[in-house]
Amino acid sequence: MADRLLAEIFGRGGAASQQHDSQVDDDEGAAAWDEAEAPGSGDDEGEPASAPALDMDASAAEVCRRIVSASLWFVSQLCNGQVPSIELVQREASNRALMEVCGVGENEAEQGDAEGRSGSGGAYVLRMQQHTQTRSLLGRHPESGEAVARLFVLLEAVHQNLLAGVSATQRELWYTLKTLEVKAQVVAVVFRCPRDVGEAIQDAVSMLRVPRSALGVTASSKGLVAGRLAVHDTRAGATTDCASLGVSGVPIPGDIAHITRHLAYQSDALLVLVVEKDAVFQRLAQQRFFDRVPCVLVTGKGVPDLATRAFLSCLSACFPGLPLLGLVDWNPSGANILCIYRFGSHRMGLESPHYALPTLGWLGARSSQLQQADAGAFQELTGRDRTMATNLSHTLQHACPGWAAELHQMLDSGSKAEMEALDTVAGGTDLADLLIHCLEQGDCI
Repeated sequence: MADRLLAEIFGRGGAASQQHDSQVDDDEGAAAWDEAEAPGSGDDEGEPASAPALDMDASAAEVCRRIVSASLWFVSQLCNGQVPSIELVQREASNRALMEVCGVGENEAEQGDAEGRSGSGGAYVLRMQQHTQTRSLLGRHPESGEAVARLFVLLEAVHQNLLAGVSATQRELWYTLKTLEVKAQVVAVVFRCPRDVGEAIQDAVSMLRVPRSALGVTASSKGLVAGRLAVHDTRAGATTDCASLGVSGVPIPGDIAHITRHLAYQSDALLVLVVEKDAVFQRLAQQRFFDRVPCVLVTGKGVPDLATRAFLSCLSACFPGLPLLGLVDWNPSGANILCIYRFGSHRMGLESPHYALPTLGWLGARSSQLQQADAGAFQELTGRDRTMATNLSHTLQHACPGWAAELHQMLDSGSKAEMEALDTVAGGTDLADLLIHCLEQGDCI
């Protein structure tokens, strides 16, 4: 396996890059999801070819073998007077596209018709396409050589952690690498900021064809879960009842490998409600909304972290017929957050489709629910809002026309509102009552 990967990754020594080296924004909240290419908008005819898949079940021993093999090959090339080039999947926006998911069940496909999904099954996720970039110590751009150095310094740290059986967050890796500057000044030059570590992790994922969880890299989780769900930790032998541990919610663990391999679920819920804001999540949990409507409440507290998305992905896989619905602010940023949950994150590269929720529906807040809201609950769209909404609607027009139409409603009205505006709807309808009414009417897109 390792030899075949090396042939693919390093087998084109000296080949020119098909595109310039990428400059990926590491802050998911600062860059709009709308950079993805809409289905059918590429230059090539037909469905774009996707990048190679990751080995999601790779063991620590297998990852160590791949790291050692790659390092030995790289050093041997240098010893033979050659400058090896590393072929990696390009992470620029031009190499990302919404692609239809195969294997969506008939029930989900029928449900998807009501949620604005088109095509066979109508489920799309964000995938990297097959274009690559070449990194070399003597690359055309100065950052190319630095990226190669960062990659192998990171791989050394990852290899040591895997051998020791320990894991680390991306920030912990950054602090570890910063301490090396006392021993070797080159590290202080190569790793200038935490974003450099993130870039090196993405390069390692692309080179070794494994997720970051297989590299022993955990997430700094901020997500919470509450409601009709029992989570059994098969490794610790403990079970957590998410309905009985207070109204603040149960923290979602940050170890993605632990989430995917050692957690089992039991639930009598009828749906999963993904809530953008922690304050609204706390309010619904305090009201025990999940007793009135048997459901699981989950929040990522704004832009979702990877652990929260991985948790939801596992929950969806465990209960494939369980509807997933989103509750966000009625503004472009809220729609952007929904897109990250449903289609995946542009920042996560090859890992993105593995944690997408292609059957997620938009429950609220929406224009039809806000028609009788107090005028003071609305704000004017900013220039940034308009740009984001316009780009998002263009990207979604084929993959999810219902969501695109909702964004057009925002643009036409020139306004936006937070989900708390639903409390000002004429008649004093409580948010929980309004959600129940929408659920009873099947009112979601």
